[in-house]
Amino acid sequence: MAALLIILILVFAAVGIPIAYSLGISSLITIFYKGLPLIVIPQKLFNGMDSFPLLAIPFFMLSGDLMNGGGINKRIIRVANAFLGDLPGSLPIITIVASAFFAAISGSAVATVAAIGGITIPAMIKQGYPNNYAAGVASSASIVGPIIPPSIALIVYGSSLQLSISELFLAAAVPGILISMSFILVAIYQAKKYNFPKEGKSDWKERIEAVKEGFWALMMPVIILGGIFSGLFTPTEASVVAVVYAFIIGLFVYKGFKIKDLPRLLSEAAISTATIMLILATSKILAWVITVINLPTIVASAILGLTDSPVLILLLINVILLIVGCLMECNAAIIILIPVLVPIVTKLGMSPVTFGVIMTVNLCLGLLTPPVGACLLLGSNIAESRFEKAVVSMLPFFAIGIVVLLLTTYVPSLTMWLPGILK
Repeated sequence: MAALLIILILVFAAVGIPIAYSLGISSLITIFYKGLPLIVIPQKLFNGMDSFPLLAIPFFMLSGDLMNGGGINKRIIRVANAFLGDLPGSLPIITIVASAFFAAISGSAVATVAAIGGITIPAMIKQGYPNNYAAGVASSASIVGPIIPPSIALIVYGSSLQLSISELFLAAAVPGILISMSFILVAIYQAKKYNFPKEGKSDWKERIEAVKEGFWALMMPVIILGGIFSGLFTPTEASVVAVVYAFIIGLFVYKGFKIKDLPRLLSEAAISTATIMLILATSKILAWVITVINLPTIVASAILGLTDSPVLILLLINVILLIVGCLMECNAAIIILIPVLVPIVTKLGMSPVTFGVIMTVNLCLGLLTPPVGACLLLGSNIAESRFEKAVVSMLPFFAIGIVVLLLTTYVPSLTMWLPGILK
């Protein structure tokens, strides 16, 4: 039965059926085949979305759209350019830094590609960077979106296990920053190797002007993350604060949009949210089916039967997550794999908080890899580059991401150090 379920999911995904429908149809077929009660379907659909922490998702999605429409992202890029423009390969570095700042507000990788890559990819191409390289670096930079807090993926993970979302955010901060810093080193190395151009050095007058203009944009992540980590408000409340702040700054300070633009911005956020919530709802049905057919025990027995070495077991789990990340949407994979993998890692003595970060980093790397590769696909479209060439340009960043993933897996202090201090 477990094999049939897995085959159904893979076949439906391979023929191009949207992931939410693939999960729902596979679950429905399994329920009919096993003779399970159909009343479970509406119950799990509702339970999959009925969670207070999940309320943060629509608000963070809306705040990202308001930032983009309000010109906040442009101010962040200008500040980064003022301070980093004289470095080798300055535009890729600016893209990475700006993506990290934007990620600290939106929590979405795809939104980060659209908002930051939509500006910096054409700029890189205009300055002489290859189209495929521009797509590769902007897409790679975007994966910190679901890692650096606030993170939609960690909200989904935490709400499923009733964990502290704030603690998960703290745990993900160091790996997220480490990934961004590592990407910058890769960009500098490539710039020196291929003699990529610089933007040009800015004097302190230009830097001060850029900071003045971008002050309110830079304060947004400070207010949101500062409020969460200080305990002033919960992550869900922080998402509302983000919307209010982005609305006021975008409309009245930067005047990037007008009242008449709000229906369009609300509609875009609603569509993005509905997509995620439908995936979460159908994933909840599949997670229940997986538990009923005893797949967690089967997988655990198979993994533990191969080796009793914790090092090898964790390595095998990482390989499984990387493969799943290549095939499935991040939030759906989290819901489905929690009952399968969390019991295994807790048996090894790993904190569920640490594993939440490992799972998120793994699945975010999947946003760059074929056949799905949502971020790289969007970046390629913006750059008008062939997808397979963008894959080649992405590989050095992907490789350094794997290194950070292994460090996160085998050095628990990377994730538990900051939560321990602030506790």
